[in-house]
Amino acid sequence: MGSAGGRTRAGLRREEVAVLAGVSASWYAWLEQGRPINVSDGILDAISRALRLTERERVHLYRLADANPPLPAPRADPSDTEVLQRVVDTQVSGPTCVIDRYWDVLAANEQATRALHLGRDGNENFLVGLFTGSHGRQYVNLPQVVRQMTARFRLQTSYLADDPRYERMAERLSADSAWFADLWSRHEVEEFVPTTVTLGHPERGPVPYALYTMDLDEASFVRLLMYLPTDGASSEPLWK
Repeated sequence: MGSAGGRTRAGLRREEVAVLAGVSASWYAWLEQGRPINVSDGILDAISRALRLTERERVHLYRLADANPPLPAPRADPSDTEVLQRVVDTQVSGPTCVIDRYWDVLAANEQATRALHLGRDGNENFLVGLFTGSHGRQYVNLPQVVRQMTARFRLQTSYLADDPRYERMAERLSADSAWFADLWSRHEVEEFVPTTVTLGHPERGPVPYALYTMDLDEASFVRLLMYLPTDGASSEPLWK
């Protein structure tokens, strides 16, 4: 955060940043040095504003102070959804969708609509559909898939523990699905790593896919889920 000559990127001296944030200059120097100090979210946000930090830099500041950064505000720009829909429509070899931090489906290509029964209207939840909707019935290896997705959801909630919606989601799913309730009680966690899933095709039978997850917006936890064929099948869509 500091720079040569004692000035920050925003053109302020450390003493000026300290005044704007309401802390002492020596305390701010300790923060820059990464010393173990107690600091409130309000002070960290004040420092972020004074330094005109980007979102990623603000997250780094929180980590430097050994604190959990609050979530950025969700983006409501309709053009974002249009861009996401174009992204998934260009991936025609397998089902592809985009989910947000709450696993709501923001966009899905035609293959995802047909193979996974995921809609395009943006009001469907990937995780809820996996346990209580028609989405889950498409997986031949469903026990493996629900265990992995529950563990990934658990890991995500640990990063975003201050968001009450996660607790409400877990309570709702536990009430609606004994399967989820059991898996949730195990407290297993898993990273979003490539995995193998098998979808049941009405004519070809079980079709294996490699499920890849890509972060489109790491700070907001917006993710692209791509199901890529692994059996040497043609790049043409299987679900027509």
